[in-house]
Amino acid sequence: AMKKKAGSHQEGIFSPAVYIAKTILGEDELNKVRAKAISLHSDVIKSFVETVDSSFGQRALVDMFKVADKNGDGKLDNDEVREALHSLGFSWLKEKQVAGILKRADQDKNGVIDYQEFVSEAPKTLKTNLVKLAKKNGGELGFLV
Repeated sequence: AMKKKAGSHQEGIFSPAVYIAKTILGEDELNKVRAKAISLHSDVIKSFVETVDSSFGQRALVDMFKVADKNGDGKLDNDEVREALHSLGFSWLKEKQVAGILKRADQDKNGVIDYQEFVSEAPKTLKTNLVKLAKKNGGELGFLV
C-alpha cells in the first residue's frame, strides 16, 4: 500500500501520520484538508509580511538591512543581496534571479540598493519566497506524501 510512485514526494518524519490520515479520510478528503492547511499557512506568512508598515515591521526591515549590509556602506550590492537571501533559506535563487531582484529594486539604476529601495522591494520578495520555503520544508518533512 505504500508504494513509491515515480516523481512522488519525499518521505519525512510526518509521512507515517500522513499515511494514516489518508487511510482514515481517503485521499480526496486528505487533499482538501492539506490544501486548506497550506492556504492558511500562506495567509499567515502574507499577514506577517504585511506588518511591514507597523513599528515592528519597520524595525525588522532596519535590522535586516543592517545585517545584509556587510561592509556598512548603506547600500546592498549583488553579493550582499545574494548572501542575505541565501541566509534566509532561499537557496533556489540563482544568480539570474538575484540580479532580477536587484534590478527591480534599484529604482535609481546605480547598481546597488539603498535603504528606501530595500523597503520598497523587501515585502514582495519575502512574501513570494517565504511561501516557497514553507512548501519546500513541508515536502522535506514528509507532509506531501
